[in-house]
Amino acid sequence: MFVHTAAIADSATQQQRSRMFWMVLGALAAVQLVAFWLVCSHQVRVAEARQNELTVQQMALADCLQYIPGSTIASCGSRLGATAAAKNAQASVSVNRAVAGAQPVGFSYR
Repeated sequence: MFVHTAAIADSATQQQRSRMFWMVLGALAAVQLVAFWLVCSHQVRVAEARQNELTVQQMALADCLQYIPGSTIASCGSRLGATAAAKNAQASVSVNRAVAGAQPVGFSYR
């Protein structure tokens, strides 16, 4: 009789462990889905920002050609390029700061 009650108690413990395992596995899957959604939504926002920046640049070029007398595509491009170059210089400075501690790595195969 003692063996039978021990088997029942072991069976109940095993069911609790199995239920807990599936709960943890389900929670992990839910967390991964939320993380995937966050990554995808961030990528979409970045792509929309790039698209908006391109649209603004095209509108600026069209406005330059329309409202500045005697302007050409090259002159308007150089005007817009000067502001873009300043923006790229700021971006490269921040990238150089991030990479300042990096060491170059070389591989040689024989």
